Amino acid sequence: MASLTVLLRHSGKWNDEGNYIDFSIEGILIKEYASFNDLVGSISNQLGIDLSTNTIKIQYNVEGNRTPMEIHNDMGYRVYVELKKENKEFGMYPLCITTMEKELISGDGEAIGVFELHKDLIISKTNQKEVMAGQVYKDKATLKEVMENYAIAQRFQFRVDRSNAVSYALICISEDCDWRFKASSINKSELFKRKYTPRDIIDDVKSDLGIDVSYMLAWRAKEKAMNFLRGELADSYKKLPGYLYTMDKTYPGSHIRMEKSSKNEFMYVYISLYAFIRGFDHYRPTVVVDGSHLKSYYTGTFVSASTLDGAGHILSLAYGVIDSENDAAWTWFFEQFKIAYGVRENMCIVSDRNESIIKSASRVYPDVPHCACIWHLWNNVYKKFKKSHAKLSEIYFSMAKAYTQTEFDSLMEKVEKVDIRVKEYLELAGYEKWARLYALVNRGWTMTSNIAGSINAALVSARELPIYDFLEEVRKMFGRWNCSNHKEATQTYKTLGKKYQEMLELNETMCTQLPVNFYEYLLELVNNIDEYSFSKKVEYKCIQIQTVDHYTVVPSTEYLHIVNDGGRNYTVCLLERKCVCGRFQIDELPCPHAWAILKSKFLMPEEYCSSYYKPSTIVMTYDVPVYPLPDKNDWNIPEHVAEEVVLPPKWKRPPGRPKKKRDKNLSELVVAEKSTFM
Repeated sequence: MASLTVLLRHSGKWNDEGNYIDFSIEGILIKEYASFNDLVGSISNQLGIDLSTNTIKIQYNVEGNRTPMEIHNDMGYRVYVELKKENKEFGMYPLCITTMEKELISGDGEAIGVFELHKDLIISKTNQKEVMAGQVYKDKATLKEVMENYAIAQRFQFRVDRSNAVSYALICISEDCDWRFKASSINKSELFKRKYTPRDIIDDVKSDLGIDVSYMLAWRAKEKAMNFLRGELADSYKKLPGYLYTMDKTYPGSHIRMEKSSKNEFMYVYISLYAFIRGFDHYRPTVVVDGSHLKSYYTGTFVSASTLDGAGHILSLAYGVIDSENDAAWTWFFEQFKIAYGVRENMCIVSDRNESIIKSASRVYPDVPHCACIWHLWNNVYKKFKKSHAKLSEIYFSMAKAYTQTEFDSLMEKVEKVDIRVKEYLELAGYEKWARLYALVNRGWTMTSNIAGSINAALVSARELPIYDFLEEVRKMFGRWNCSNHKEATQTYKTLGKKYQEMLELNETMCTQLPVNFYEYLLELVNNIDEYSFSKKVEYKCIQIQTVDHYTVVPSTEYLHIVNDGGRNYTVCLLERKCVCGRFQIDELPCPHAWAILKSKFLMPEEYCSSYYKPSTIVMTYDVPVYPLPDKNDWNIPEHVAEEVVLPPKWKRPPGRPKKKRDKNLSELVVAEKSTFM
C-alpha cells in the first residue's frame, strides 16, 4: 500500500486573509487507500490529542482559493490524496489542524464528556415535538428542521436573527412578540444545545409576571440557582479531609497532602496517586507543569504536572489546587512533587515561562534544566516584534526542532536578516531553553506545554464546580484515561506505540524513495561497459557497497557505516545509536539513514528503538489502575479526620458577572492614554 508524507501545522489560528499562522509543525505518514477515520487517528496520535474529550478540524489551502478546504469524510480524504500524489513534496498542501473541546454542561451544572452523554439524550430525529431549554441536537441541520416543523405545529412564524457555524438564533416575525430562541454549538463541535441565558430569564419573567428585571439581576438569579443545585460552596471544603483520607486508603503508596493557614483556611492541596508514581518509572523524565484559574465562587488555580507515554498519550503525574501562581504556592507544589518522585537522571521541567514556576523550580530542583514551551516563547516574540512575527514564525519553529548545527545556523541567519532584534531576544532567552539542539538533556518530542493545556481544556467546565466536586472530576478523568491507555497498549500488535510506530514507518518511507540521479548512475553503468564486465563490476560493488533504494551503504566496521544520501555522506553508528543527521540519537528511533543500514543487514528496527515506545513498557506504565472510590456511605473515616476544620479560603471571586477580559496593567494604560492624544 502506497504511503505519502504530510506536513502538519497545528496550535495556530486562521487570520482574516485565510492564512494559517502562529503554528507548530509535525509530520505524519498517511496511507493512500486509508479512510477519513484513519487520518483522524494518525493526526490525533501524532499531536497527542485525546479524541474522547476533543475533536479536530482538518483543513488545507489550495492555490487560488482564499477559503481553506476542509476534510470531513472519506471523499474529502480521497481528493486530498490525489492532490498529494500530483505533488509529493513534503511541504506541499500542509494540513492545518484545529483542536476543539468536546465538553457539555448538564442541567445540574455537572461536566459531561460528549462520549459519556447517553445517545438517547442527543436528539437526532426531526420529528421532535417538544422544544425546551437544555436539549442537545445532533447537528445544526437537525435543529433547523425541528424548529421549522415546530413553527408549523404551533402556528407561528419566525425569522433567523443569527446563523453561523457556532450559533443559531430565531425571533418571532411579529414585532409585538417577544419570543426568541437561542442555540449554540457545544465548544465548536457539531452538537447544538438550547441555552438558557440571563436574557432568556428576563424574557420569561416579563412574559410570566409582567416585570422588567435588569441583566445583572437575571445573571445573579441564575448563579444562585446553580449554587442551590450544587449545595453550599463553603461546605465543599469541609468534605476535603474525609475525601483525601479515603483516597489515601484506597490508593496506598500515593502522596496526598493539604495545607491550611493558621486560621484553618484552605491554602493548597496536592495529589499524586500511586498509579501515577509507578507509571513514571517507565518514561523519560520530562515534566510539563502549568496552572489555570478556577471559576467557582472561591477562586484558586488548578495546577498539574504531566508527561507523555510511549504512545503519545498524556500521563498525569500530579495535580492540585493552590491559591494563585505565586512563589510560595509553586514552591510548595514542587516540594511535594520531589517527595513523591525524587530527582531522576536526565530530568527536565517544561513550562510556559511563568516567573513563579521558574523561581520555585530552581529552588527545589537547582540541578534540573528548565525548558521553555516554544509556543509561549514565540507569543512573547509576537508581542514585542509584531511586524517580523509573520515572516519568522515558520523559521523559528523549524529552528527550535533542528537536529544539526548547520541547519540551526542557517535558519538563524535568516532570522537575523529579517530582524536582528528577534535573534538577540532568542539568544537572551537561552538557546538551551527552547532549541532541541542545545537542550542539556533529551526532552524528546515535548517541545511545548500543550499536554498541560489539553488537561486544562478537558476540565474547562469542571473548573466552575466547588472544590470537592472539581477534584473528584479530575480523579475520574485521569482514571478513564489510564484505563483507555492500558487497553490500547494491550490490544496493539505493532512494534511500538501508535504515534512512534508511524514515525518509524515515515523514516522507512523516506529511505525508500529513489532519486533520479541513482537511476542515471545505473544507466551510465549499463551504457558504458559490456555484459561480462558489467556483471563483474556489479559483483565487485556488492562486496564493497550495498545499495538500499536511493541510499548507498558503505560499511567501515560491523557497527560503523557511511550512508550516501543525495551526494552527502552520513556516518551512522549502530552500537551507539547515533547518526550525524541527529535524528537517531534524539528521537531514539532509526532515522532514514539507519533504516538503510538495517535493511542492508536484514536487522529488525525495533532492536534500535527506545524501550519507552514499546507496548510492553506502556502496559507496565498503566499496570496499577485507578480504582473507583467506595460509595460515600461506606467511607470509614476516623473521628479526628471527620472533626478536622477546613474553612474556605479568604480569596473569593469578585461580586458580579465575571470579566471576559483581563484588566490592563499600568504600562498598557499609559500607552493607551498617549495614543489617544497623538
